[in-house]
Formats: sequence, structure tokens, C-alpha cells
Amino acid sequence: MKKFWVSTIFLGLFAAGCARDEGPDQATPERPDTVREFTLQERAVANASNHFAFELLGEANAAESSKPNLLLSPLSVSMALGMALNGAAGSTFTAMRETLGFGTLSQAEVNAAYEGLIRQLRARDAKVEFGLANSIWYNQGFPVYAMFVDTVHHYFDAEVRALDFRSASAPQTISKWAEAETGGRIKDLIKQIADYEVMFLVNAVYFKAPWSVPFDKGATTSAPFTRRDGSQTNVPMMSHDGSYPWAVSAEGSAVELLYGDSAFSMVLWLPAAGVSLNSAASSMTDARWNALLAGLRSQRVLLRMPKFRFDYEAELKDMLTTLGMGIAFRPGESNFTRIADRTDIFLSRVTHKSFIDVHELGTEAAAATAVGVGITSMPPTLSFDRPFFFVIRERSSGAVLFAGRVSDPNS
Repeated sequence: MKKFWVSTIFLGLFAAGCARDEGPDQATPERPDTVREFTLQERAVANASNHFAFELLGEANAAESSKPNLLLSPLSVSMALGMALNGAAGSTFTAMRETLGFGTLSQAEVNAAYEGLIRQLRARDAKVEFGLANSIWYNQGFPVYAMFVDTVHHYFDAEVRALDFRSASAPQTISKWAEAETGGRIKDLIKQIADYEVMFLVNAVYFKAPWSVPFDKGATTSAPFTRRDGSQTNVPMMSHDGSYPWAVSAEGSAVELLYGDSAFSMVLWLPAAGVSLNSAASSMTDARWNALLAGLRSQRVLLRMPKFRFDYEAELKDMLTTLGMGIAFRPGESNFTRIADRTDIFLSRVTHKSFIDVHELGTEAAAATAVGVGITSMPPTLSFDRPFFFVIRERSSGAVLFAGRVSDPNS
């Protein structure tokens, strides 16, 4: 069983006071959907999100190199920024659209594609629990445009709430929403609200799924894992002898593990010996990623991978600035005049919190199916016993939901 919880938060700021103007307070309606093929527009936005994903992963891996492990949801970050994009204008809009990889797609095309992706990801696999929620919280009296609120509510299925940001309970109110939407895993998302902060755009993703072929708990043993600095630590290493899509090249090895009914999967990516994580992350692009996936071939493999569980938190403002959307964070230069009739709105911070727990959690019957019978020769062994990357994706659209790095499974 795999569990991933990610919450991404975007804060809009303004420098001066504002007149009171009560805006709408909206709740999210139920939107039942059936599985269908992704449209070309939805695939285009998924591809753009993947381009953004590997650029962000490269930046995060370098900027957060002192942390042993890393976990991002590029789709979550992209979607939250997609909401904010509806309030941007002029060069701010252009910089954000280019950073997100949307090229010349119009705002309407981006919104429609996100709407379809949200619905289809929720409905994709009955065996996978997938929750995706958006919300907007704004300070009571902030004169937010109804058009902005209505657009984000409609296309991103976002809850919209007015809240007294000066109340001592305001941070907890928003944090409790994020906690509820992430299975209780993301707590205290907002610890305090600055005097100049007037709006929060929040995205939360919850993912929980069983392996299509679970690991046998009885096959898990303690084994050494070599950290980046060359030191070793003993970790619980899972193993399974079975058929997996995998590929080996001079750059490294990759293997794909399916979830549920196979709509979602995890791809483990082990850089070749002697190739640093930073080098591997910086050289990975969406084009090289697609080539890696195209090279996967099913073969019998003895797969060994560690159990791991960790929390992660990072501020993404500097990374996003490096990627090209710094204007959105600069007071006096940013343009968010489609949010409200003000020229002093800008983004203050982009905080990302996450949690991951990876283990076997197979049933006794499922564990029995993992035992190979009648094999007379040993298969190739693919052992993730040193730092590696992983990606969680929706296989039909190719959308990258999560991307991370494990350098110490015990941290």
C-alpha cells in the first residue's frame, strides 16, 4: 500500500489597506464522472505539467541537497499556480504561463484542461483512493472580483471562503481544511498570517493505492543502504521476484510498479554508479523521461527496494523565481489586477508540505501469489540500495503526480 499526501499553498499579498467588500462564499459540489479518454487539450496540459515537473525537480534537488529525502507534487504545484494564473495580467501572466510550460495556450484552454484532468484523475481507478481539492481563502473586506472567484470555483472545483484574517483562529481554520483533505497527514500548514496577507490559494492531493502485485512481508529483510556520503545504514528491504517493465542504460536503471487496476504506477529510477543525484536530476527532461518510459520492457526481475516513510517541507519561491516567474513575487512589478482592482498584489510565498509512507501491506493471500514456482534459474537483480528517484504517474495521460528522491530511507 502506498500513501502520498501533498498540500501546496500560495499566498497573495497587498501593501495597503482595502475597503470592505463581502464576496461569495461557495462550497464544492459533487461531480461524479466516468472514465473516458483524455482530450488532446488535457494531454497538452499534462505534458506541460511534466515539463515543469522535471525543471522543478532539478531545482529542488540542488536547492535542497542538504536534506536526505525530497517529495514534491509537480501537478499540485502546477494546478495551484494555474489558479493564480487566472488573476495575473500582462508580463506576470506571460512569465507564469511560460514557466508552467503552457506555451501559447489561452487561459480558457488551460482552465478547461485542468477541469477535465481533475475529474478524470478522481475517477480513474476504483481501487485507488485519489483526492484532489482546491480552495481560496480571502480576508473579509478584500474586494476580490466575482469573475476571478467564479472562474476558479468552476474550473478548479475550488471552495471559496471569506475569513477574518485578523482572528487568532484564522490560521487554524485553513490548516484544518488542509488536514481534512489529506487524511490528517498535513498539519499546521499555516502557522500565522502576516498583516499584509489577504488571500490563500490552497491545493491538496491525497493518494492511497495498493500494489497490483504486493510484496510478501516475509521476504522483507534488513539490508545495507549506501547513503550519498558513502556511509551505510541498515534498512528494511522489500523484495519480489516477478515480471516488471524495466530498462537499463548507461545512465541508469528504471522499473515500473503498477497500482490497483494499473491506471497509476510508480517508476523507480536509479542513476548509474558514479552518476551524482544532482547531475541525474539536472539532466532529466520531459523528453528524456518519455524516452525512458518508451524503453521499458517487461522481464522477470528480482526487485529489491527499501521501505521508507518521511515528511518534507520546502519554500518554493526561490526555485520558481529561478525557473522564470520571479516577477510574480516582486512588489511593484507584479500584475494581479484580474484578482481585484488593485496594483499592489503579489505572491509572498509558496509553501509545500508532504508526507509519504511506502511499505508492503499485502494480504496473506496476496503474499502467496508473490511466490515464484518452478523457476530453475535466478533472474537479473535490480536493487535500490543506494540513492534513487521515484515518480508517481497516471499512465494514460502521463501526468506526473509526485516526484521525489530517497537518499536515506531511515530519515
